[in-house]
Amino acid sequence: MLNWRIILYCVCFLSAPLSASFSVSLSADEYEDIVSHEAIYNIDLWANTASSAVESVNGKTFYSLLRDCDGWHSTEKYAITFLLSEGQTSEFVSIYDIWESHQGDSFSFNIKEESSFDGKKSYEGFANLFAGYGEAKFFGDADGTLELPSDTVFPLKHLVMLIQQAEAGNRVHQSHLFIGGETDDAQYFTSTLIGNARTIAPTIDMGALAEESLWPLRVAYFEPDANDAEPEYEIEFLIQSNGIIRSYIVDYGDFSMRAMMESFKPLDAETC
Repeated sequence: MLNWRIILYCVCFLSAPLSASFSVSLSADEYEDIVSHEAIYNIDLWANTASSAVESVNGKTFYSLLRDCDGWHSTEKYAITFLLSEGQTSEFVSIYDIWESHQGDSFSFNIKEESSFDGKKSYEGFANLFAGYGEAKFFGDADGTLELPSDTVFPLKHLVMLIQQAEAGNRVHQSHLFIGGETDDAQYFTSTLIGNARTIAPTIDMGALAEESLWPLRVAYFEPDANDAEPEYEIEFLIQSNGIIRSYIVDYGDFSMRAMMESFKPLDAETC
């Protein structure tokens, strides 16, 4: 089963081994270059193998990121249709709604999904990081409590750290990432390769928020305790230094799909 929640600022991205220093909270000032915005992406098939069951992909995703007085509110909505090799179609619709504190130590999620194979599902919960440990609680179709590593990061903090590492000239980043959802796939160990900045002009009007210099980030997502050298998924992002993702490719091994920005709108952050 495909895990669409992993696409979100799963981005979420040290040229050093994991250490306790990763658990240090970011201040609100370290998010100051991240901009509130919304964007729509067109999704299609990027590549597949001879053994892949997926013949084509057609869909759209809506994404918004808005700064409020206490943190960041993000919503991602997916509507995707898959054409399978035997002529069947599979449809997937998802709404992923999250909030993350400015300090990066509190996180909440509300997820609604509907697919041709699994029907309707709903997940909600929250997570908090404390000195030396973290804890997540789940409700809805996933109920329970999960202990988190002390160096866990949430999606937006992960994104900010990746941009900082890219700008500092580092090329590898590793982290424990929590994204919410079901207890079995709410957290991942990620390993990110950061490429050299590329100059790519936007193909749509992004106004004053457009940047021609983009960072290529390739993030591999592993089960937290996995010994397998192969990741569950990989996502390659092209991202601006202000947090706007221009495009991304999600690689599931036997097929991959591409999301290209087709519309963009700046949003006004909440006045505090």
